[in-house]
Amino acid sequence: MKRFFFLPIFLCLMACQSQEQQIKTLVNQLGDRAAMRRTQAAEALVKMGPKAVDALIEGVSDENPQIREMSAWTLSEIKKPADRIVPALISVLTDPDENIRVVGSVALQNIGEPAVPYLIDALAAETAEVRLNAAYALGEIGTPLDTILPALINTLTDPEWNVRRLVVRALATIGTPAVDSLVVALNSPNADLRRMAERALNDIGTPQARKAIADAKKGLADR
Repeated sequence: MKRFFFLPIFLCLMACQSQEQQIKTLVNQLGDRAAMRRTQAAEALVKMGPKAVDALIEGVSDENPQIREMSAWTLSEIKKPADRIVPALISVLTDPDENIRVVGSVALQNIGEPAVPYLIDALAAETAEVRLNAAYALGEIGTPLDTILPALINTLTDPEWNVRRLVVRALATIGTPAVDSLVVALNSPNADLRRMAERALNDIGTPQARKAIADAKKGLADR
């Protein structure tokens, strides 16, 4: 009975508010203890679309971790305008809560190709956590290859091991389409780049990838 009694009151309150106030109310509701109410608020904000973006961007910096998490995911469901949403989601990659950082990475994957230019820029971020999550997201998005692959290959020499590890994983996720670019890297004069390219080719594990490793080692032995 309490649920049915509350709903008309809630709808009345929403009707009496301006749209801006409604949006703020809904963003606050993203932190509600009840999962159903959080879901209702997120769905309502998605329907409002770009009009809700400003308030949700504020939400990703809220002191309530539940609001930060739900705001990030809701922004990824709205998707547009990408030039405002994607930078906000990239900022989530530095959240102090690891779970929220993971949500931020998945949210960026949910945006898809429009997020790619921003994620490539993020590969040069000062914070290793941003770089490794950007690499992971690029591997999951996977296209366009002509921009993603060179960026990932260049990041194989990142100074942080965890970033390099996630770049290798991203290239392995892309799989066969990454082999030719990795073969080029495997013949680089940079020993660190060759080592990480070999690791990525090993993880891809196709006959072409294994042959490339064998050929490169033979070439080095013959020099």
